[in-house]
Amino acid sequence: MRGCRVMIMLLLLSSILLSGCWDRTEINDLAIVLATGVDYKDGQAQLTAQIFIPRKGSGGSESGGAGESASGVTMTRTAEGVNIAEALNRLQRKVARHMFWGQCEVIVISEEAGKQGLREFVDFFLRYPQFREHAYIFSSKDSAKDILALLDPLERSSSESLREMANMNLGTRVTLLELSQSIQGASGSAILTRILIAPPEPNDGPNATTPSLKGLSLYKHGRYSLTVKEPVSLGVLLMINELNNIIMPVTLEGEKGAFSILSKQITTMLKPSIVNGEWMMKVRIVASGEVVLNTTDANLTDPSKVIALKKAWEKRLKEAADQALHMSQKEQKTDFYRFADSFRKHYPQEWKAKKEQWETMYPELQVEVSVKTSITGNGRSTGPQGIPEQSAN
Repeated sequence: MRGCRVMIMLLLLSSILLSGCWDRTEINDLAIVLATGVDYKDGQAQLTAQIFIPRKGSGGSESGGAGESASGVTMTRTAEGVNIAEALNRLQRKVARHMFWGQCEVIVISEEAGKQGLREFVDFFLRYPQFREHAYIFSSKDSAKDILALLDPLERSSSESLREMANMNLGTRVTLLELSQSIQGASGSAILTRILIAPPEPNDGPNATTPSLKGLSLYKHGRYSLTVKEPVSLGVLLMINELNNIIMPVTLEGEKGAFSILSKQITTMLKPSIVNGEWMMKVRIVASGEVVLNTTDANLTDPSKVIALKKAWEKRLKEAADQALHMSQKEQKTDFYRFADSFRKHYPQEWKAKKEQWETMYPELQVEVSVKTSITGNGRSTGPQGIPEQSAN
């Protein structure tokens, strides 16, 4: 009798273990969102989702021709609401499956939506349980809805294109969490990479093109303020320590043509100081690179030419930093480079006493920029190409 009771107990325990997850959702019941777009139109927030289409993604017979993406595996759906939460609620009613946002790696916010303020959008994305804190954030001149509707000929979707661009450090690489920290920080500013829609090829459809990165969108007090393009955008990236994958032309005095230098590493360091009540920021830039093009008659086997080239590159980088500082301090009067966070970290007591005055202090803050460069290589050759040997010496 006792043995029967033991057997019954074991069977009951086994049935519990085999019951599985009662609240799970099958993958076939999910609409997997790859990217999200935020627009603002006619007084309403507009939310767009780029959704993966599994039935097309599983096949191997896609042609990948013009007018469709490499595999044609996405669709977009859009809904409006008085706020972004209501827009998401209405968006779910346009999709036959339960929308799953856990795979969303890209969020595009149009400049028009940015004018309304980022705080509402960021607050919602961080509170809603499925959104990733490490999703990449972009700003767009065109509507975010149009960006997500692009059928990239190279990648499976426009979201994949943007993710790859972020991973290559083209422009700024800002995540949702970092954006939240920026607009809630002492300076209250943010900088996002700006997206345009590249013109399609003549024989392709209007959407058969790629998103293109051009310029930066600057946000003041959490709202879109202005767009900066080259050369100022290069200085802005330099000041926030995100100038990567750049080839810069550099000219030497007395030489026709120019050198093109591929930066291998550029590091910008901030060192705040308060001496006798005077606040000052020291900006130190250290850069290394190699020459990838020489259209001058100069030969880099000559040490004096290398020294002159380094000084010319240092001058070019300093000019870029000075341009970005002038825009920030004198034109916008906004701390886009988070100097306030550096002072708060290094001088907490002094910052606490002066933080309410920072907006008036920043435009007059003394900033000292120093640059140190090194040329680590001359490419595959040392002398100028296409010039007779006797002329290059």
